[in-house]
Amino acid sequence: MEPEGTAASTAPSAPDEEAAAPAEAASTSSGPTTAITIIYGKNKQEVERPLNSTVGELKKIIAETTRIEPSGQKLLNKGVPLKDDDATLEKAGLGKPGTKLMLIGTPAPEVAATQKLAEVSAITPMEEDSKQSSEENLCKQTQHQKVLAKGKPEDALPGLKGRQVPLADEVKIIPGLLNSQGTKVRLTFKPELSELVIASAAHTQRVPYTSITKIEAYPIPDQEEYSVLAVRLGTGTYYLYWFPSQHVASLKIRILGVESLL
Repeated sequence: MEPEGTAASTAPSAPDEEAAAPAEAASTSSGPTTAITIIYGKNKQEVERPLNSTVGELKKIIAETTRIEPSGQKLLNKGVPLKDDDATLEKAGLGKPGTKLMLIGTPAPEVAATQKLAEVSAITPMEEDSKQSSEENLCKQTQHQKVLAKGKPEDALPGLKGRQVPLADEVKIIPGLLNSQGTKVRLTFKPELSELVIASAAHTQRVPYTSITKIEAYPIPDQEEYSVLAVRLGTGTYYLYWFPSQHVASLKIRILGVESLL
């Protein structure tokens, strides 16, 4: 009988060890974590993620609170964008304590609103824009001459031809412009959101810097101190009239970076 008692007392130990094994494996799969601060405008979000999780997975977590789709997110680590969504956080250099990432992007509802507004706005569709004659004579084209014929708005900033003048950092608004419908608009820079706001008395458009691919300027004949701007977007071109020529380079640097001048 004693041997039977011994066997009964030792038998349960095997299942206990087996049960412990999955828990140990689960712990290993999650691994060490890292705390990351996501900075979006004036908002901050603290996220704790496993080091072996990916940048793409981090973007999905961020999307839940910011409503910025992962594909529309641009994450900057000390000014350097994270380009590989498949990279682990450890490989991407996000394992250090106190890591901070700057988020650039537009929430999905605002993107949808911008697209809807574009349907009735002054944006020239890409296919229509491509039918125009030589860009070299843009200001002489009928559609642009009609707008220029309305004259320079009274509140337009003073223009200067033949030279470029830096736009002061404190200047956030450029008034006295016209869009391609001849409606008066003003530009407002939102660097904290990486957005350019184009507003008239009736409508407001928020254009993410990342959606602007190129900015071209065409001096107005006989009034070269002012230019027609062609702001190239993925869906077409937004034309702005009576922009001070001396600030074209500064505009490009603010939105596209200094490399846009190279």
